[in-house]
Amino acid sequence: MLKPEDNILSWTKSPFSSEIQNEAKKAYEDWKAVISSELVDAFAVPLTFGTGGIRGKIGNGIGKMNLYTVGRAALGFISYLRDTKKDASIVIAYDSRRLSKEFAELSAGIAAKLGVKVYIFPKVTPTPLLSYAIRYYKASGGIVITASHNPPEYNGFKAYLADGGQLVPPDDSLIIGRISNIHDWTSIPLVKKTDKEYKKFVKPVGPVVFKTYLKELKQAGILSSVKPKTRNNLGIVYSPLHGTGGDYMKEMLNFFGYKSVFLVPEQKKPDGEFPTVKYPNPEEKEALALCEFYAKKKKAATFIATDPDADRLGVGVRRTDGEYEYLNGNQIGSIMAAYLSERKKSKTKTYHLVKTIVTTDLQEAIAKKNGIKIKNVLTGFKYIAEEMKQIESKKNNIFLFGGEESYGYLPVPFVRDKDSLSSALLFVEILAEKGDLLSYLESIYLNYGLYRESLYSLTLEGSSGQDKIKKSIETLRTENLIGKTIGGRKVVGVLDYEIQKAQGKSKVSVFKGMPKSNVIQVELEGNAKLTIRPSGTEPKVKVYSSFASLKKPKKQTEIPSLWESLGKEISQAETEFLQLAGLK
Repeated sequence: MLKPEDNILSWTKSPFSSEIQNEAKKAYEDWKAVISSELVDAFAVPLTFGTGGIRGKIGNGIGKMNLYTVGRAALGFISYLRDTKKDASIVIAYDSRRLSKEFAELSAGIAAKLGVKVYIFPKVTPTPLLSYAIRYYKASGGIVITASHNPPEYNGFKAYLADGGQLVPPDDSLIIGRISNIHDWTSIPLVKKTDKEYKKFVKPVGPVVFKTYLKELKQAGILSSVKPKTRNNLGIVYSPLHGTGGDYMKEMLNFFGYKSVFLVPEQKKPDGEFPTVKYPNPEEKEALALCEFYAKKKKAATFIATDPDADRLGVGVRRTDGEYEYLNGNQIGSIMAAYLSERKKSKTKTYHLVKTIVTTDLQEAIAKKNGIKIKNVLTGFKYIAEEMKQIESKKNNIFLFGGEESYGYLPVPFVRDKDSLSSALLFVEILAEKGDLLSYLESIYLNYGLYRESLYSLTLEGSSGQDKIKKSIETLRTENLIGKTIGGRKVVGVLDYEIQKAQGKSKVSVFKGMPKSNVIQVELEGNAKLTIRPSGTEPKVKVYSSFASLKKPKKQTEIPSLWESLGKEISQAETEFLQLAGLK
């Protein structure tokens, strides 16, 4: 890894334009004068791989997304595939963002220059279909150009391996090492679509891939036994939030008999400027305002929305009073987990449910009561995909469901990333069967326990922000928390995932087979926990809360008051926890 000044100076010469070189020279002058600015950071501090790849604002410099930083990532990744796989091939997809198509074609050209066969999607495509296509073509890996639900000025590069999952150890560090060792910007080949290498090695992904995906979805065991008329009459409002999901989601729902699907007209076409929303994120209620508007207008049973790369799914369900209830990611995932778990009766097969350590423990209660094996993994769907590989290798073992609280779910075994398409199908199937989904959710609380969750996110920009985040984690790491009271509940255990140490009633076996991660989880009495972790892709520190009610409700009328009490308890616990960490 080069020093900051070397990173800056490398942009003051060929192959960069005079405009970029002048920007870099100004950054160097500011750096010498110890002036901290976004310009200095752009040229001095490289983009680093987070939970899925590189992500950042579009612009000039080693710290921004541009042809050279994307090309560097593509060259390092694809050269690794070429050198480690026989007859290497790769699948490439992209979303609707600024420069996504250009970055995808750049990556395809680099692969072609390296003699690697490329299958590239001819139009904007959901990320889960990229994962599926890797497996369909038996490719060595894949790339998707996306920044998920970030604002318009962002883009990203996500890398996948042959199983259709994102990079995991040991490949990730080897690939990152290759990328980091590329210091000569002139070594990145900028191959045009008209070049002979591009024409020879790059082929479009055909419609057969999605058609085969639909066939596998039909056989996946997630369909209910409702009559065709029920599906046909179920009113659904859908928004792809200007992203990739529009054509694919509607075609899929129509394929399975859902004919009353209305696409939000202002948001149905791909548009990387995301003009109707502040953030194109289905986790944000504001982003779903137009969905709710049209759902009310049409008296639809539900509205659903997906983020720009269509791997996350948010929903709202019509109540009896005509208003709509927004369900959070933990609730949506728990509904799916309960529905699938309650239907599995085979005594000759072992079913598995996989969730992240920050996802609600309600799903653990669901799995245990239904005789389903449960596995907690680190945050990031790549770890769920990795566990799926282990499940698949054992005879009579079946992956049932995987999910994370951040609106990502997977109810099928043939994709290895969160999938809003199969998840949306499962969701509307449950809705079609149950009719009143909110009553079904309440029955889940009555049967398995009432759980409530919260996510507190604190943004701390720049190097000073990173220092504060680091200090907060270290403060908790060295503090003796056992026996302390947080939010009215005693601390009974502490798990440190970085040094893999367990205190109190926590069990060290939790870390078995798990890579180290800078996460601290505090377990409280009465099945509650608080988890703190720095974000892998943004300058944020996140605190996740999952609390079970100390009093188990016996009837539906008891749920609202207990729910409110849990909310107050969590709020108090978050405040006290942040104070302990020195963040409040």
